[in-house]
Order: sequence, then C-alpha cells, then structure tokens
Amino acid sequence: MSDEITKSGDGIHVDHWCEHQGCKKYGGFGYSKSKAEKSSWHCWEHYPQRYMFKDAPLSPSAGE
Repeated sequence: MSDEITKSGDGIHVDHWCEHQGCKKYGGFGYSKSKAEKSSWHCWEHYPQRYMFKDAPLSPSAGE
C-alpha cells in the first residue's frame, strides 16, 4: 500500500463510443495507424482490424 493520497491518472475513465455513423454502441476497441495518430474508437462490429482475429464473425468486406 502507498501513502500517496492522489496520484496522477488515478480514477480517470473515458467513455469511448463507436465512431461509425449512426452506431450508438460502446467503442471498446481503439485503432490508429501509428502512435502519433489519434485513436478512433469502434464497437466490435465496426472495428477495422477485426478480420485479423481467428474467430471474427465477419470478413473485412462484409457487413458494411
């Protein structure tokens, strides 16, 4: 345990919502092409890189 009462970053929570037009789901999946680029946030259905995962239900061209 620490004696520090407050630390930088403690308790910070940012809600990210899917950035796909018309979608109102929680965006739990962040994506950026590089660390210098600001992340965009998406639900699983609209996550641009979901096709890279073995059990992904949709191919990159399906469902858009």
